[in-house]
Amino acid sequence: MSPTELISAFTWRDGLDFGLLFIVAYALLRAVQGTRVMPVLAAVAGLGVLAGIVRALDLIAMATLLRVVFESIIIIVIVVFQQELRRALLYVGQRLLPQGRRQAAASAVGELVAGLERLKRARVGALVILQGEIDVLAVANNKGVEIDAPLRSETLVALAAPHAVNTAHDGAVVIQEFRIGRAGVICPLTEQNIELKFGTRHRAAIGATEETDALAIVVSEERGEVRLVHRGKLSEPLRIADLEERITQWLATPRVEAARSPGQSMADMSRADLTRADLERTGLRKLDGPLVHGGTTPSAAARNEAKKA
Repeated sequence: MSPTELISAFTWRDGLDFGLLFIVAYALLRAVQGTRVMPVLAAVAGLGVLAGIVRALDLIAMATLLRVVFESIIIIVIVVFQQELRRALLYVGQRLLPQGRRQAAASAVGELVAGLERLKRARVGALVILQGEIDVLAVANNKGVEIDAPLRSETLVALAAPHAVNTAHDGAVVIQEFRIGRAGVICPLTEQNIELKFGTRHRAAIGATEETDALAIVVSEERGEVRLVHRGKLSEPLRIADLEERITQWLATPRVEAARSPGQSMADMSRADLTRADLERTGLRKLDGPLVHGGTTPSAAARNEAKKA
C-alpha cells in the first residue's frame, strides 16, 4: 500500500486510537521513571526485539523458550514489582482525581513541617530537597542511599540525626512525589560568593536549585534557622508558621523551568525570564548585594563580564 493510500485510509478513529495509546504509554513511563521498573521495561523491549529476530530466522527452540518467558513475565512483574505498581497506580489516580492529590500533598507537607520543626528546636542541621520536574539526582555528586518510604516526621528526624551509625545524615534528603526517595545525597556546591556564616548545607542547597527546579529547605544547627532556597536564591529566616504556606505555594506554582535552554542554569533563567511578581509569589526576593534575606550576588559569568569591561 502506497503512502497516499495509507493517508486516505486514515480516519478520525485511527487518530483517536493512536492518541490514546500515546497518552497511556507516556503516563506509564512517567509513573515508573526513576524506579526499578525501568530496567525491566528495557529488558522486556530487548526480549521483544530478540523474539522478532528469532521469528524471522525461524529458530524453533529459541522461539519456544521466548514464548514461555513472555507467558510468565506478567506474573513475575506483578510479584517482584508490586510496590512500584502500587505507586504507579497511585500516581495515575492522583492525576485523575486532583482532590486526592491535594489531600496527599497536604498530609505530606504537614508531616514535613512537623519534622522540620523538631529538627529546628533540637538544632539539628538538615537539608531537605523537594524535587520538581528536573531530576535532582542527575546533578548530584553522590546519589546517596535509596529509602523509598512514606514521608513521616519521625523518619525525617531519624535520617537527619547526627550519629556515627547514620551515614546518610550529612547529605540531603530528597522528597519525590510526597515520599522520601533517597537520603545522603551529595549536591553540587554553588560558586556564588555568599556570607561566611552560611555553611556547606546552604551552599549545597543553592547549588542544587541553580541546576534544577527543586525547592530546598535548610535547617541551620548553629543558629536554629530554617530557610528556603529556590532558583539559587536564599530566603530570610522563616517561622514554622510561614513554612507550610511557602511550601504549599511552591507546589501550586506551575513548573516552567523544564523549558530552559541547554546549559542555562535555574538562576540565570529566573533573572532573564521571570518577573518580580513571579519571585514575590514564591516568597523570595531578588535584591542587590550579598546573598542574605532573599538577595543574590551576580553569577560567575556576570562577574567575568564585569572584569573584562
